[in-house]
Amino acid sequence: MIKELKNIFICGALAAFAACGNGGYEISGEYPSAADGTVVYLANLDADFTKTDSAVVKGGRFTFTGRQDTPVVRMILSSMALDGGPVVVENGNIDVQIKNGFRRKGTPLNNDMQRFFSERAKMARGIELVGNYLVANSALTDAQRDSLQGVVAEARTSFVAMLQKSIGDNVKNALGAFLLTQSEEYFTPQELHSIMSMVPENLRDERFNVMYARVKIEAENSMRAFATAVGCPYINFELPDVNGKKVLLSNIVNANKYTLLDFWASWCIPCRQEAPVLKKIVADYGKRGVAVVSVSLDSSLEEWKEGISSLGLGWTQLCGPTGGSAEAAAAYGVSSIPMLILIDAEGKIVMRGEPAYRVAQQLEELMK
Repeated sequence: MIKELKNIFICGALAAFAACGNGGYEISGEYPSAADGTVVYLANLDADFTKTDSAVVKGGRFTFTGRQDTPVVRMILSSMALDGGPVVVENGNIDVQIKNGFRRKGTPLNNDMQRFFSERAKMARGIELVGNYLVANSALTDAQRDSLQGVVAEARTSFVAMLQKSIGDNVKNALGAFLLTQSEEYFTPQELHSIMSMVPENLRDERFNVMYARVKIEAENSMRAFATAVGCPYINFELPDVNGKKVLLSNIVNANKYTLLDFWASWCIPCRQEAPVLKKIVADYGKRGVAVVSVSLDSSLEEWKEGISSLGLGWTQLCGPTGGSAEAAAAYGVSSIPMLILIDAEGKIVMRGEPAYRVAQQLEELMK
């Protein structure tokens, strides 16, 4: 028995030595809450978390060995529970701990990954503490509240600076690509798209590509929205009305003091809720040089017309369900509806993205 144990020990040691001695990796895991026999997996960051390797826990520990000349991010998952987390598989000695969370250290990229998660958790805890303090202390002065909000802003700024550096340092390796998928809330779509474009294609896994495709659309919408912001010229288009007659937006803009462009859909509840205010705008200002033009994003002409009838929308209604409406909305960078855009007689946008009641208030001032 002693001889057999010696052989097992020697073989295990030789295997580990062979992996690391040849420039490979050894992931040494501590998992004290797992019973002997619990299986731990290395898995891809795809939709199914496809498993690439497995190890068995014994005495609260497990080990993965191998060789990975191009670092990749993998998930460590437990068969026992939802325990685990991401790790960079790269050659070298890597220590992971599944205990009150998940931690990794040992190699440069894993140290950087751990710093990201630690700093993010620290920032979140700080923001939570400040938020709880603000809620619990209603007698705070405005100056005290502003000071605490400044602490929150400073914590977030510090974290984003660290994140930007970490991504910049690692944008050409797997960690940079992974950090980008964790950082959407800290960048604008344009910033994200620009940074993600720098990541080599061989590092773009399934999760990255899904996010990149979405961010690209959001970035394009943001740029179009910027190009049609307040002070910018409107974009002309032509769409059919309820009778199939094509209507050119410029003809309406040129004939009125103000034109209110309304992107909506019959299935959109917030759009339907704004209808009474739009009706009042037409009633109050329709004969004084204010026109309303509604562009529907409905895909069904029948549903669109039924919506017009049931809501009693008696002004210019346009819809191109096979793409025309979507193209018009895309030209204005519309990412959500309702979207109201007020255009003056010179063709300049004077208001954008405000609710209908605010538009009514603005028109009251403009028409004095």
